[in-house]
Amino acid sequence: MGAEQLEWLKEPGLTVIDECHHAITPSYTGLLRWLDAETTLNKEYGSIEPVIIGLSATPFRSDDDESQRLARRFDNQWLPVEQADLHARLRRQGVLSEVDYQCIDSGVGIRPEEEERLLELWDQRDGLDFERLVEEINQRLAKNPKRNQAIVDYIQQARAHSTLFFANSVEHAEEVAARLNLQGVPAAAISGRTPRSSRRYFLDQFQAGEIRVLCNHSVLTTGFDAPKTDIVIISRQVFSPVRYMQMVGRGLRGEANGGTARCLIVTVLDNLGRFQDRHPYHYCAKYFTI
Repeated sequence: MGAEQLEWLKEPGLTVIDECHHAITPSYTGLLRWLDAETTLNKEYGSIEPVIIGLSATPFRSDDDESQRLARRFDNQWLPVEQADLHARLRRQGVLSEVDYQCIDSGVGIRPEEEERLLELWDQRDGLDFERLVEEINQRLAKNPKRNQAIVDYIQQARAHSTLFFANSVEHAEEVAARLNLQGVPAAAISGRTPRSSRRYFLDQFQAGEIRVLCNHSVLTTGFDAPKTDIVIISRQVFSPVRYMQMVGRGLRGEANGGTARCLIVTVLDNLGRFQDRHPYHYCAKYFTI
């Protein structure tokens, strides 16, 4: 469709951006400029910006400069103005589920030299060296038999209706799913390698309750809707609060929102406590006018 057919979209009175933590990307910036959504000229009142509403459960970025740019895109304003009680209020209303935390102690963890290197690179954790180190740690942990046995045993004994498992690697997701199936627990593995048709089939089966455990790697952090998920298990090492909260958020839809009254968040002990009991406003309040 050419630009002429889309002329009716220009100069909108209201622009709504879902998953608005992506709103500073070049594609969004170009689209907003084309829509004249950043500035609209009004002859009587001068230059007036139409209303732009952004929706996001994680309205911040891993990088401080990007978080500032994101906040400026929305005039450093957020609603409701008082965020500290927001999650508690939504839980009371049943919009969000109550959260319980548990951990799996596999007896395996990050090595001292790995932890030392992580600390050295902490200020550059958006860089390639840090990401490469985290990937190496995830790959090593994914191949540890003792750790994997502890995870499989936990899932089998939990007997939850719908378990969403975030694996350390693609191969890790496939191994855990295979071992669960051998133990009589219906499970499937999906990743970026999974054909779209197969992925859709497994997601439908999971939502229908035919698959009890969905093991995934890097594909279900956002844009995935499985409201009846009652356990979220995070095995991979996560150092980004944005990514962690997106994972946890897959299981937080409350009963009033078609989900569950409670959701259990389980992390392997080597990954426990990094973001527990933290909410998005803890990380981004400084960017918005309160």
